[in-house]
Amino acid sequence: MIQKKHRYIIYAVTFLLGLCCSETMAESLRDRILSEINVSNGGEYSVIKITFDFPVQYLRHTPPNYGKEVRIRLRPILANREELAGLNKRESLNPPKNNAAGVVRVEYDGVDQSEPILSVFLDKSKQFEAKQGDDYRSLIIQVPVEKSKEAGEEEKAAALPPEKQKSQEPAVTAKEPARPKNSILTPERQESLLKEGVEAMAQKNYMRAVQIYTKLLESTDPAIQESVQFQLALAQELAGHLALAKAEYKNYMEVYPNGPNFNQAHDRYKTLLTAQPLREGESATTAGIWKSEFFGSISEFYYRDSSFLRDEKNEEGLQEMVNVSSLTTGIDATWRLRSDKYQMETVVVGSYEGDLTGENENRTRSNALYFDFKDLDKTFATRWGRQSGNSGGVLGRFDGGKFSYLLTKKIRMNLVSGFPVNQSYDDLNTDKIFYGVNFDFGRFFDHWDFNTYVINQTADGIDDRRAVGTEVRYVDKQGSFFTLVDYDILFNELGIFIFAGNWLLPNDATRLNLSVDYRNNPILSTSNALIGQVSPSLEELKDSIGESALQKLAEHRTLRSSFVTLGASHTLSENLQFAGDVSWSKLDGAPASGGVEAMASTGDEFFYSAQSINNNFFRDGDLSTFGLRYADTKQRDTYSLIFSTRQSIDDKWRLTPRLKIDYRVNKLQDGEQWRFRPALRAEYFFNKQWRLELEAEYNIADKELPGIAEDKSGYLLSFGLRWNF
Repeated sequence: MIQKKHRYIIYAVTFLLGLCCSETMAESLRDRILSEINVSNGGEYSVIKITFDFPVQYLRHTPPNYGKEVRIRLRPILANREELAGLNKRESLNPPKNNAAGVVRVEYDGVDQSEPILSVFLDKSKQFEAKQGDDYRSLIIQVPVEKSKEAGEEEKAAALPPEKQKSQEPAVTAKEPARPKNSILTPERQESLLKEGVEAMAQKNYMRAVQIYTKLLESTDPAIQESVQFQLALAQELAGHLALAKAEYKNYMEVYPNGPNFNQAHDRYKTLLTAQPLREGESATTAGIWKSEFFGSISEFYYRDSSFLRDEKNEEGLQEMVNVSSLTTGIDATWRLRSDKYQMETVVVGSYEGDLTGENENRTRSNALYFDFKDLDKTFATRWGRQSGNSGGVLGRFDGGKFSYLLTKKIRMNLVSGFPVNQSYDDLNTDKIFYGVNFDFGRFFDHWDFNTYVINQTADGIDDRRAVGTEVRYVDKQGSFFTLVDYDILFNELGIFIFAGNWLLPNDATRLNLSVDYRNNPILSTSNALIGQVSPSLEELKDSIGESALQKLAEHRTLRSSFVTLGASHTLSENLQFAGDVSWSKLDGAPASGGVEAMASTGDEFFYSAQSINNNFFRDGDLSTFGLRYADTKQRDTYSLIFSTRQSIDDKWRLTPRLKIDYRVNKLQDGEQWRFRPALRAEYFFNKQWRLELEAEYNIADKELPGIAEDKSGYLLSFGLRWNF
């Protein structure tokens, strides 16, 4: 049954790969945001590490240090502002099953593009600590390891020298689990239970397997008792009950010193003393050899985006215009092979969108399609295929490869080369190619890491981009900061300067954060000269106007953007947190040249926001946010009131209603507008694998503001099924 299910999954992946190849890796507007989740043992803590496909800045989290759900507010540090639109989505990751930290689900919510939320759900309320990841591409949550008194004593014994371990190890120190009183099981009942136990283990329902094998210990057949005793220990270990598993392995060794599974029980018992339980999919007989994992999700969703237009010829007054109506099939699949020394991984992330309006083409997207190989000692690593670059001067998705090698304990060399992917749904384009080398340095003084890089890119054989840069990261318990400087030596101009940092004040309740972002938009390159031109290639444009004029035209088409945000948050109690920030931004204009009209600057624009984050406000377990915002921009003044709450009705239903009310005053032309945006997200969990999702938002405007198209009334709707495997 399990093999049949996996065969269907492989067919689906193969079908998607065929679609991806048919369009040669077209880029997706719905890019992947979450990269991976790892749960590791850090001694006294289980460390949950969630990695992103781009740098992120930790801002704050709630509740402060205890709960069943951890919600982390973050700020994206992206290559360009156009990518912000791609963050207005939701995404989830499947954690390893039966992980030591008890992670059940990880979700990203980007409805608030300026401060998306990462939610980590635990199996029960626990103490935790949330913080910035050292690489500034990840967020970290530490959960204390729950240890029994017996486990602590055994770990102390394991820390002794080998020659003393035997003398310190008691014959039967582990308390034997309670056994059922002997009763008579018929042969038919025994056979039935044995089959149920095998099925439960195959379906990874380890708690059910524990119950079955405990019942089978009532058997009077010595062969069945011996086999069941070992299987019970194995089921306890895979269920994450390490203390009970150690006790069961010890019982096996005591009762069956000459049993066929004695060596395996002995090895597993010794391994558990060093806190190294079996991984998901691993058995006592396969520990130490290559192990395979296949996991991910498949989804089927309907999307609809409609606007209501006022038509004077229509007596009814309003006419619906369908902007999007599509049925999208998505897949996110990972096949991983792992030994005690190496790991190989193949990742496929993509979708097929079928247009239902009849006005657009059906599209196949390939967000990621790569093969990764590395050694677990972190000496070398390589990745080939479609992937996202977020360091070493590579600022976006590309088709190519990279190789990493540890030169010394604190110096790592990274080589990268490939073809940039710039436009949506592009076929593989080899007209542009880049190559670069960068070095990671660190860690120094327990807090500092550095990266320096050189990168060169050509387009149609013409120098397109040549830059040097450096990245500086500092992380400690009280705060952290990230700095990136990219300088283009082809144009002799600063391309990017980013500073992002936060600091926890001595009161351990108030946190300050600062972001400074100056960059060329898009990133400065000779190819920018093609913006607004009819020339099909950079080479033809160069032949027409000359190399000097080509570079000048590229500079004219490149805008300079500046953005600064200063924010603060204060935790008043376990259930209440306040936060606010002030932002300034400016997008410089561009002169008229090459037949392209001039673009005016936005001037100085200011944004102010304040919000309260409330736990258990309406009922136990809920999370509610009240917010106020004011935007002073070139086009308008906007006053906003925002409210959202998430309510878990029971173990199956979760509802998230939202309401945003805007009052806008037009500055370019006379006019005022009230706008209401009620929304509801509903989720129904059939089980751990299947989930139904529905989201609807309605935009209501009392009138249209002249010259502002997005102020029209309309609605958004999406619903579908998601299967996590």
